Amino acid sequence: MSENMNRDWRRKRRQRGVSPIIATILLVAITVVLAAVLYILISGLTKGPGNTPLGTALAVAPPKEAAVATNHWYNFSVQSASSGLTMGSMNFQIQTTGAGVVTPLGAWTVNVDGISGASIAVYAMTTGTWTSGSTTALSSGEVLSFDVVQATGVSGDNLVISGAGSYQGTISVAIP
Repeated sequence: MSENMNRDWRRKRRQRGVSPIIATILLVAITVVLAAVLYILISGLTKGPGNTPLGTALAVAPPKEAAVATNHWYNFSVQSASSGLTMGSMNFQIQTTGAGVVTPLGAWTVNVDGISGASIAVYAMTTGTWTSGSTTALSSGEVLSFDVVQATGVSGDNLVISGAGSYQGTISVAIP
């Protein structure tokens, strides 16, 4: 009888451990969970800030001026524009050298002319909104035509373009 008890005890002893299949499944599951947590932590570190600086997305050449009676036009050629930059990603303002904002008179506008010369977007300076073309992408070679109506000109001031939406910061271009 004591031999029977010895056999029963050995069987019970063998059944106490985890089966090799269960152990393998647990190890794979733990590895997958750790890899997922590590990926989430690292992916958050590799992304930059939430917004792109406007200065890295847009470069504008100094303007060329034209005038007829009380109207003055300043044409700013776009030297480079990143692929995600749309018209609605920008706002325009005229600032004096003392950083004061010039209040637009009449119907001041910024017309964006495509490479063919046709108007593709219009920004109303008086309301600070795009009246057309806000979802159009801006590209190199296009012209920002700033139309100053009923003014003696804004020479010596700066055209300030500020980022909106996914763009942040400002760029300033001197008006000769």
